[in-house]
Amino acid sequence: MSKLYSAFEKLSEEKRLLIINVCVQEFAQNGYEKTSTDIITTKAGISKGILFHYFKNKKNLYLYIVDYVVKFLTEKTLQTVKEVKSTDFFDRIKELVLLKHHVTFEYFLESQLLMNVYSNPPIAVKAEVEQLFAKHIEKYGGAEINELYKTRLLNEESLRDGITVEKITNMTLLILEQLVNKYINLYKLGQFDFLKNPEPLIKELDDYIDIIKNGVYK
Repeated sequence: MSKLYSAFEKLSEEKRLLIINVCVQEFAQNGYEKTSTDIITTKAGISKGILFHYFKNKKNLYLYIVDYVVKFLTEKTLQTVKEVKSTDFFDRIKELVLLKHHVTFEYFLESQLLMNVYSNPPIAVKAEVEQLFAKHIEKYGGAEINELYKTRLLNEESLRDGITVEKITNMTLLILEQLVNKYINLYKLGQFDFLKNPEPLIKELDDYIDIIKNGVYK
């Protein structure tokens, strides 16, 4: 983390996490523009002067929180997916989607904040946020993605003519991303609770994976 935040980083973990959690809640629920630093300082039990001593301004505070959430969710997701043992590409994809979905709902405010930033970055921080995401993709993309999804599990000799491993991976992830977004929106509307009843998602996930498998193999 930048030296800009060194004073904040020196706080006790308990105090630091309290401020971070308050910020995550406010930014996730209200967005960048509508979030009040007065409310943040009141809930965190600190003065506005202290908050700006740590971050200088609201923009730096927001960027710090976004960076923290990106790293936090990535770490939680990577810890979770280490448990996946499937030797079939599509079975592995299903397990990964369900485990990542579990992380999303366990840390819903963090996930909501990240989804909001990614889909509609605030104009005031758009350039900085895009740079932050680009660095993250550079670090965790490419070989790491292939290792995570283990694309080598796809037998190229069994694929239909013109179908490549890259096409299958991209298509599968695109479809499943849209499926996950659908159930996240249903959760926001109070029409779905993954932690209590994941069956609707699992059923639809199985249906899509079956369609993809039948479409790519000979």
